[in-house]
Amino acid sequence: MKRALLVLILMVFILGGFVPECSQMGCCSMVRAEDAKNQTARITATEPAAIISGIKTTLKVRGFMLKEARDMRFPMAVEVKAEITEKKDSGPPKGMENKIVGDSQLIAEFTLPAHHPVGILEYVIATPAGDATGKIMVLAAETFIDETEPNNAFREAHKMQLGQSSRGSIQGDKDVDVYAFLAKAGQQLKVTVTSGGSLLMDAAVHCYDPRGQFLAAADDGESRDPVLMLKLQTDSEVFLCVSSAHDVGGEWHSYLLTVEEVK
Repeated sequence: MKRALLVLILMVFILGGFVPECSQMGCCSMVRAEDAKNQTARITATEPAAIISGIKTTLKVRGFMLKEARDMRFPMAVEVKAEITEKKDSGPPKGMENKIVGDSQLIAEFTLPAHHPVGILEYVIATPAGDATGKIMVLAAETFIDETEPNNAFREAHKMQLGQSSRGSIQGDKDVDVYAFLAKAGQQLKVTVTSGGSLLMDAAVHCYDPRGQFLAAADDGESRDPVLMLKLQTDSEVFLCVSSAHDVGGEWHSYLLTVEEVK
């Protein structure tokens, strides 16, 4: 009788699409077979958060199932050949779990042609678990700067111009990157911070005048990436402070800061 009952229970599990999954000795849990098959390749973050046309790029990509990546290609730039130089497991970032932000990473090297248009570029990483698709911003060499430390105070601020972008990274806990630009009275300004992966980098931006008076701030926009609109009453220098909304920094906390006039 007991044997017949065990057989009946086993048949229910099999027909219901369940298979046993043992995570340690003496412990066995049940998961759906279809869930075991749904392990797909995905991308969760990149460093840097943008690439530059005409300049050799070393791109770090984090996600799921990337350790087995076969190649990387660009559907809209088929002439570009990427070389994957490293594939490995990723350790968990501070305060986060790999099951959320990805457990593997790779490094790819490639060069976009100097004439490649500015804008969003799609890329595809092929793996045995399927293709992982990502998008990254392409900038022209003359319209960007790279953030360098130290730049944690007004006196150390990176100088920017309207229409420029900066690639940066929150390199440690409580790190703040400070930028400065000149604006005229009545200009409608748009400040955007786009992270290399919003699951890991939740950016915030605060604006001040030269006296340290608060002007405006933004945390989340339509996504976790902040978008700030600003209009000044007088001509003035504006200081932008980019940080992590949770004061957490380190690897995979890259961002792209853009300051532009909206007409």
